[in-house]
Amino acid sequence: MSGRKAFVGSIVLAMALGLFAAACSSARTTASAPNATSLGKGAAGAPAAPRSAPNQQRSEAFAGTVDVPVLQPKVVKNADLSLRVKAGTFADVFQQATLVAGRHGGYVASSQTNGSRLHSGSVVIRVPAEQFDAALADLRGLGRVESEHVSGDDVTAQFVDLQARLKNWQAQEAVLLRLMDRSTSISDSVQVEQQLQDVQLNIEEITGQLRVLGDQADYSTITAGMAEVAPVATQPTQQSRFARAWRTAAHAFVAAMSGLVVAIVFILPFGLLALLVALIVLAIRRLRARVPAAPTAPPAG
Repeated sequence: MSGRKAFVGSIVLAMALGLFAAACSSARTTASAPNATSLGKGAAGAPAAPRSAPNQQRSEAFAGTVDVPVLQPKVVKNADLSLRVKAGTFADVFQQATLVAGRHGGYVASSQTNGSRLHSGSVVIRVPAEQFDAALADLRGLGRVESEHVSGDDVTAQFVDLQARLKNWQAQEAVLLRLMDRSTSISDSVQVEQQLQDVQLNIEEITGQLRVLGDQADYSTITAGMAEVAPVATQPTQQSRFARAWRTAAHAFVAAMSGLVVAIVFILPFGLLALLVALIVLAIRRLRARVPAAPTAPPAG
């Protein structure tokens, strides 16, 4: 039992030493540049006394072994763009928007279109961060910009924090792996393995977060929405109003004459027939007027 307690105590002590060593290495890396500057000056800013050759050599040797990483700023850039295009040009403009991604070394993440008479849609492209401004300028030139929103989120501090946490967990993993090799019983191995699984799970989570954050910083995202605009009807001028009124009057006159012709054609046969009947009656009356009346006989007796 005392041996197991000693082994557990060694696990706790080793993990604490690993965390302390990782924290010390991180702090030493952060403070290495200011300390190197302060060594060359006294408290009042005057040059310090010359150091001995052995001390100077040891300092130079130590300075040569310290590797201070230079971390570039990590900025996540996003843009939302709304464009209006002429009616009938949506398909061509949409295709040009998708080609912007490839022209600047990126790719199309997603796209969608809708509408039957007036079309609309959107395309999401991702381009390298250094090509963000150029790609955005190309998209602006495809139509009339209705709205635009550009954002930049500096995630450098978050990136550094995740890297420091990853180093700490990796230090614990190394300690636990050494303890796993030194374990002499199954129970000790199981106990170390459980803690090792938790540590490795944290390492995988932080590694995934770093991968996603790095991808968002390396490739910027631009969302471009496009919609066709219906053509605006022009207001008629005074001349066009007069011409339209003249055309309306001409159409009305032609319609009236057409109706008159139809009426004449329809009434003419009946009029001719009525005229013929009237002429026959008149002729009969004239004939009767010309024929003398027969003499009447005198009365008898």
